[in-house]
Amino acid sequence: MTQVEVTKLVFPGPFALAVEEGNLDLSAVLDDQVVVKTTFSLISPGTELALYTGTHIDIDNPRNRFAKFPFYPGYAAVGEVVAAGAGTDFAVGDRVFTVGHHASYGVFGASDEEIVKLSDGADPQLSLFARIAEISMTSVLQSRVREGDYVVVLGMGLVGNLAAQLYARQGAIPIGVDVVAERLELARMTNLEHVVQSGTGMLEAIHQITGGKDPDIVVEATGVPALVNTALELCRVHGQVILLGSTRGLVTVNVYDHIHRKGVSLIGAHASVKDIDGLPSSGALYRELLQLIERGELAVEPFITHKLPSTQAKQGYELLLNNKEVALGVLLDWRD
Repeated sequence: MTQVEVTKLVFPGPFALAVEEGNLDLSAVLDDQVVVKTTFSLISPGTELALYTGTHIDIDNPRNRFAKFPFYPGYAAVGEVVAAGAGTDFAVGDRVFTVGHHASYGVFGASDEEIVKLSDGADPQLSLFARIAEISMTSVLQSRVREGDYVVVLGMGLVGNLAAQLYARQGAIPIGVDVVAERLELARMTNLEHVVQSGTGMLEAIHQITGGKDPDIVVEATGVPALVNTALELCRVHGQVILLGSTRGLVTVNVYDHIHRKGVSLIGAHASVKDIDGLPSSGALYRELLQLIERGELAVEPFITHKLPSTQAKQGYELLLNNKEVALGVLLDWRD
């Protein structure tokens, strides 16, 4: 049988989720293409949730063609190759990680920017988090982190937590900050020693860890506009503020006090900043991060809070939106 039925999630508009159905002819795969049957996909609690709620800053920007409705969500998926073109290095039966949509089947160009073979020892569900870690890694690559640096990460969601773990691998001392106590507890479960609850007393708690020093680097990983100023205020003279979270609105900044007079570097770390000026490609990072996850050098298993059938995808988005204290890593199960 060369025809398969395909189901794909789509956001027709804010807070709306629909399922599109169609057919795919496996015999029509091109020489440089691979068709994958999805087993699991991971909901991104950042960009996907911003599109689901209609709060993405670029929805009304005519120059941005990505953040538009109808929007087909999906950041990461794992599955099995069911058809492979003659010009690829893939074979039917290969287990793979993909940068795929939430869909029962996906068609990919045979590039490691889109699809990477999983080793025999890899756990497919844990491998999904390589996509989030690749985003987090942007903040490390854009920094001038040194061994012993204190790095405050604002936001202990998936992106922030993984950024903190990756800074620790560079010999830095990460300090995770979040308003949600449960996310701080999860951070401890992923071997982050220093965590602080945001709010009154946050600076004092940070200084207790640093011995009174202001942090060398502050990573803003939430996308909350007001926290850009918080990051700038926390950072030491001649330190760095890394904007890892995509800011969900405009920000008014006292440039003289927070940047100019302090000599602070304010640096963007959007996930698209790759493969330029010596930075590695996304594909190279996927391969590296998949290995770290397989070896247990990045702790991701505690992230998985929910596994839902793909038919309950809307519930997954609502959980991430309304139950941040219990929902973080939401996986969709596409198996029959």
